Amino acid sequence: MLKVRSFQTGVFLAILAVAVAVAGVALLGATLLLREIVAGSGTAGPWEAVAESGRALIDSVQRVAPADRRVGSAIRAHQEALSESLRLSRLYALVGERFLRVLPLVALAAGVLMTALALVIARALAYSLSRPISELIGWTERIARSEPLPEAAERSGASVREFEALRGALRRMAAELDAARRRQVEAERLRAWTDMARRVAHELKNPLTPMRLALARIQGRADRALHEPVAVLGAEIERLDEMARAFSQFGRLPEGPTSQIDLVELMEALARSHASQQTRIVVHAPHGLPPVNGHYETLLRAFRNLLLNALDASAGESTGVEIWLRAIEANGDGEGAAPFVEVRVADRGPGLDPEIIDRIWEPGFTTKSRGTGLGLALVRQTIRAQGGDVSARNREGGGAEFIVHLSTASAP
Repeated sequence: MLKVRSFQTGVFLAILAVAVAVAGVALLGATLLLREIVAGSGTAGPWEAVAESGRALIDSVQRVAPADRRVGSAIRAHQEALSESLRLSRLYALVGERFLRVLPLVALAAGVLMTALALVIARALAYSLSRPISELIGWTERIARSEPLPEAAERSGASVREFEALRGALRRMAAELDAARRRQVEAERLRAWTDMARRVAHELKNPLTPMRLALARIQGRADRALHEPVAVLGAEIERLDEMARAFSQFGRLPEGPTSQIDLVELMEALARSHASQQTRIVVHAPHGLPPVNGHYETLLRAFRNLLLNALDASAGESTGVEIWLRAIEANGDGEGAAPFVEVRVADRGPGLDPEIIDRIWEPGFTTKSRGTGLGLALVRQTIRAQGGDVSARNREGGGAEFIVHLSTASAP
């Protein structure tokens, strides 16, 4: 059976083993070297031989020149020095012999001390190496549970470059996985709503034709007292027909080849057809705005939906609706080709509730009492199908604006 142990334990044991082995070898070598030095130089035997030869020499000199004072003085000095050297030699031999007796105990104590020091150092190193790994393991568990990663905090001291790179990679992976999960949930919701919308459209269209025929017959025979109920019935049939068309269009991507579309012409046509004496629509567009690639009818429906929402929000406001168009440069410094055209549909209505601004694109979500909840969902689906993007925000001073980005005909 495979025995599994923690990374910190493995690192600790490895560092401890290396430290103890190195310390043991060094201590053993030092002990043997000291033993050889003390054993080789600590004996008094050589000094005894020197003392005996010195005594023989002194006796010979005294027999040859017994009355010479200088010779006697030198002999006495030599005797004193030789006696002191012999005494120190015997003392050193005694100390060396006792040192060799306690040397194993000294080596053992030094080994215990070095082992304890290696233990402390190994534990500190193992902890410092395993702590980032344990942290990253916790991060992977958070990612698996779809929990947010800890915020990046300022770290004191030096940090290992590889661990920092791994933290950054895990943050990027978590962001990509979170985005992928959101896209998957959105796609699943879109598929569910598409299936439901098509079924609802089918169920609505079936009774609409006989209802129109019946209404036509009633309109031709009803007296004046029934004119108002007949008009209400006709308006509701038209609303149901419009709702059925909206449901049938949801989830259906544009078909056929794209063409170059002049957004200035499209927006000015929408402004002329929807402007009134009560609400004005102003289009601000630069000269020579590049065309975009797309499907004309689907883009027309999407921008009409945004314009109608802006007109509803601006009801009773004298400022009306403003539409701004501009080209966005490729490198952001005003040079080069413009790969995007930006369209902003702005109103001066009550604006968007910050709590629901992220939900307005969801199918089925609406703040209108008679809305289907598919209008903005269709807008986003259409714009994204054209390779663009759409977003919403509140304007400074009140009102809301919807921003659409579409690729130009010259962009790859």
